[in-house]
Amino acid sequence: MYGKAKIPGYLWISIILLFLAIYMWSPNILISIPVFLYVPFVYRFFYIKGNTNVLFWGLLFQWVTVSIQLIFSIYLGIPLNDLFKNTIFPAQLMEYTDFLSIIGLYFFTFGIFYALKNVKIVIHESVWDIYDARKIFQVYIIVSIIISASQLAIWAFPNLVQYFFFFFYIKWGFFLVTFISVFKRAPDLKIFLFAIIGIEFVLGLSSYFASNFINILLFTLIAFASIKRKVTFQQAALFLVLGVLIFHLAVLWTASKKDYRSFLNKGQKTQAVSVSKDAARAKLLELIVKVDKTTYNTAIEDLVNRIGYIQYFAAAIRFVPAFTPHEDGKIYLGAISHFLVPRFINPDKPILDDSKHTNKYTGLGVSGKAQGTSFSLGSFADAYIDFGPIFMFIPIFLFGYLIGYFFKYLYQPNLWGMILTGPFFLLINVYGVDTIKGLGFILIYFVVIAVFKRYLINIIDPLMRTRIK
Repeated sequence: MYGKAKIPGYLWISIILLFLAIYMWSPNILISIPVFLYVPFVYRFFYIKGNTNVLFWGLLFQWVTVSIQLIFSIYLGIPLNDLFKNTIFPAQLMEYTDFLSIIGLYFFTFGIFYALKNVKIVIHESVWDIYDARKIFQVYIIVSIIISASQLAIWAFPNLVQYFFFFFYIKWGFFLVTFISVFKRAPDLKIFLFAIIGIEFVLGLSSYFASNFINILLFTLIAFASIKRKVTFQQAALFLVLGVLIFHLAVLWTASKKDYRSFLNKGQKTQAVSVSKDAARAKLLELIVKVDKTTYNTAIEDLVNRIGYIQYFAAAIRFVPAFTPHEDGKIYLGAISHFLVPRFINPDKPILDDSKHTNKYTGLGVSGKAQGTSFSLGSFADAYIDFGPIFMFIPIFLFGYLIGYFFKYLYQPNLWGMILTGPFFLLINVYGVDTIKGLGFILIYFVVIAVFKRYLINIIDPLMRTRIK
């Protein structure tokens, strides 16, 4: 059951030492208090030993988007506001924006918890005896192949692409149960499991987006953490090394992605791959090798500001209501109606354009679809634009509650509960996603899975079970 975790003593000690260090060497102590106290807060509410904890890790990952620019400014020894001096963003509003963001994240988190507070989240060890780890592994490979092969085919049905796309997220649920079952019941398959992970990582390198190779690493860490009820010093060190490796890869990707994407789309303003996978991987390796110290350091700051999203929220605070009034719920209501009313009923339903929405409420003039790029404003910023700095927390809480309700509906105390809710690690990250998309992602996944859940289980479950002699 959520909300019962005992916060480890070492976590409190780490937080206290961190506050002392910030107080002595950084001017960011006041904003640091609510930001870093969120970590034990989310641990208390959403961490369960031996569970995949996708909500915990997803919320923690979302916390990174709120906190990473503060952490970077602490590392540099400068005020958070100074991180954005001489930029197009309002430097003087950054600390205030970060405060609204972290308070919003508390409300969002509590909304999820309120929907799940009475749900027992537990999978008994005996459940794993019902299934055959080798068969689960085989099913995962088949599911991965089918999904990969379908990625191109679904574009033949443009009106249904988004439904297929988010249905494919279920792959990560299968990955989690595969990883855990191999470690628990078939350790001799570990070498093959890591070989598959390596292949997926390498294949993802030829993609237009970093998520195609980063996600497999993140879900590997989540799965590994779930099988360890007690983390040893050596395992903690391994997690740290893997975390540093992922960050290093992300920095190298950031340093190379502009030239790499230009190579992939052959200079066209599209988010498409027009070269072979082998040529793409060779080009990426060529660009990574050329990254020097100066480029690497610049890429770190670029990555920090790419993961963090407070600057766009701050720009909206500067612009609204000074140049355009609050929308009084228009954005959030529009997001709901966008998915409740199909396009064949409302053919004038607008095509989504993140950059256009961002420019409307910030006045920044960022590039958009014509240039093959997209800049989101974020659902928390949309709540501010709709309701202002006080009442914005109400829709944020309700958004969290809705996600918690969907999770509750799909969860069951067996392997299928893990499979169906595994993708919530990705779906829960809505801070930097426009409201229409953030709501749409979770709504589409929920509806598609709710409709096909029975058929999925009836067809696939027998293929994974242990044969009764």
